[in-house]
Amino acid sequence: MKTIGFVQVNFPQGPKELNAHFLPYSAGVVLAYALQHNPDWQVTDIIWRRDPVESVAHELCRNDLVAFSVYVWNREYSYALAKRIKQLNPACIIVVGGPEPAIVDPDIFHKHPYLDAIVKMEGEKIFSDLLTHYGQDLAQVAGLVLNVTGQAVDTGNAERIADLSQLPSPYLTGLFDQLIRDHPDVIWNGTLETNRGCPYQCTFCDWGSLTYSKVKQFDLERVFAELDWMGQNCGFVTITDANFGMFIERDNAVIDKLIEVQRHWGKITNFSITWAKNQKNAVIDIVKKLVRESPTSSQGLTVSVQSMDNNVLDIIKRKNLNQHKISEIFSLCDQNNIPIHTELILGLPGETTESWRENFWTLFKAGNHTGISILHAQLLENAEMNLSQRKFYQLDAVPIYDYMSGSYSNGEVEESIEVVVGTRDISRTEMLDIMTWNSFINAFHINGLTTYIARYLHSTGVEYSEFYDRLYAVIQQDPWWHEHLAQTRQCYQDWIANGRVQHTRIGNIEMLGWHLHNRTTLMLHQENRIDAVYDLVTDFVNTHYKFEQLEQLIQFQKATVIKHTDLGHLPKQINLDWDFWGHLVHGTDLDQPVRYEFDTAEDKHMSATMFLENFYFGRKRNFGKTKIARLPVTQSNNNYSLSMPEFL
Repeated sequence: MKTIGFVQVNFPQGPKELNAHFLPYSAGVVLAYALQHNPDWQVTDIIWRRDPVESVAHELCRNDLVAFSVYVWNREYSYALAKRIKQLNPACIIVVGGPEPAIVDPDIFHKHPYLDAIVKMEGEKIFSDLLTHYGQDLAQVAGLVLNVTGQAVDTGNAERIADLSQLPSPYLTGLFDQLIRDHPDVIWNGTLETNRGCPYQCTFCDWGSLTYSKVKQFDLERVFAELDWMGQNCGFVTITDANFGMFIERDNAVIDKLIEVQRHWGKITNFSITWAKNQKNAVIDIVKKLVRESPTSSQGLTVSVQSMDNNVLDIIKRKNLNQHKISEIFSLCDQNNIPIHTELILGLPGETTESWRENFWTLFKAGNHTGISILHAQLLENAEMNLSQRKFYQLDAVPIYDYMSGSYSNGEVEESIEVVVGTRDISRTEMLDIMTWNSFINAFHINGLTTYIARYLHSTGVEYSEFYDRLYAVIQQDPWWHEHLAQTRQCYQDWIANGRVQHTRIGNIEMLGWHLHNRTTLMLHQENRIDAVYDLVTDFVNTHYKFEQLEQLIQFQKATVIKHTDLGHLPKQINLDWDFWGHLVHGTDLDQPVRYEFDTAEDKHMSATMFLENFYFGRKRNFGKTKIARLPVTQSNNNYSLSMPEFL
């Protein structure tokens, strides 16, 4: 028997104490197919954790062949391990695949001479053919880049797998059963493919750039069986479809099965989904079902717009929703109490300082006020943005070491990712200014300090840009804010210069560079400065926009933001003369008395440290904001009489 070792390591998921790890799905699905067609091969090891290179190399070097699934989170570890294996056993064949190996670089084997072959695109059939032709001329195997005395020889492209039913499931064939038994202390994250392929060509994505193709589907019976397996063995599930919700009827059935499995086995405590880029209204029904019926769902719907600027979208080949469609989706989510989440990417080619800020004003006007995440553009090895747009748009990128979740476990070999910190249209200095401003808009509008004040003023004709430009100028005159913003900018400058941030913990939170825009919110709560913020905001609004409803609007706004000291006093109710919520959300008359109840579904006894951690890790579920119930009232003898609450 010839032997294989397979390496697909990843960072752990979440806090260290959780001990949560991805099952090595890519390795599993490649091996399940290859072993079916090559019974004379045997798997000795599947390496899934970043154990010491030396000990792992000595374990693997006894194999005839060692394969690696390589991506940004394991690139340096994989190459260091491959190099050491080759030193220990020059006869061992080293094969790498996955999105990260630079398949178009003619010097790839000068940089990595210990590699023997690179698998391009889908790995199952190509790797199986490689095993079949082991010891023969591999040039006859399509889909490889071969190391021929240091020269890169491309054997052409293999055909895509047309029928996914050819691929056996690593879960259902028992490939992971021993791994599960050997590590009962690990919480496993199972990867679920219900389909494969992506019809988009986003230039920042190595998936879209390299696998632009028709989407093919796995059989639903297989998907359901895999979900049952995960229900028994996994604590998390990651659905890796590029556009979940593209097939409404089918994807509804998958969600029904996921909810059934969660309820039956009680093990899956969380899951993640990449939603369809071209949203349909019917997707809202799927998300509504998850929010209302899943025992654990809390994240709602993600609409990843990346940018709202048409020029940027053209450059990155990103067809987006038109303004009307986005507004419709946001409105439906608002009406159904579904958390909405939007992602923007800073550093895309063509974006300017002005268009970056305009992204926020456009999203606010469209109806998304509290669910916007700020990401940083990354240059992935085989993405078009790196290969052909980098030079033209002068994309200035630096290696960042703390960008990836779980990177605290780097160990002896550090991983990094190239993050864009300047472009042809935004200098590094301007980028630092934007990053600092991001922390301001994130705290005041997205995390809710002045959201309803800004929304109310916008309803009277005041542009969001005017309100926040004036407020940003005013707070910088305050000594605390002046110092705080200067420190935030310095943190970003250190991040760019060093690839990481050395930041004192906020509570128990280790501050990573790409999350620095959350620093302001965390500091305000840690230092109990929320009331001071409202003193400043009240003076600001009184100075620039004095109006009759101001005092009660501030009262309403403050009640929507939870301080740690508020938890024990919830729920609370207030009487107002103006129905701000009904007016802003449903377009009802403003001038009517109302009674609101403010509450939270969160643990009201959590510690101050846990409160901050929830702010950090619970952003997508809008942690830190109260749930509002509007209690319609009638006035009798100058007293309010209450009817049943209407939850909003």
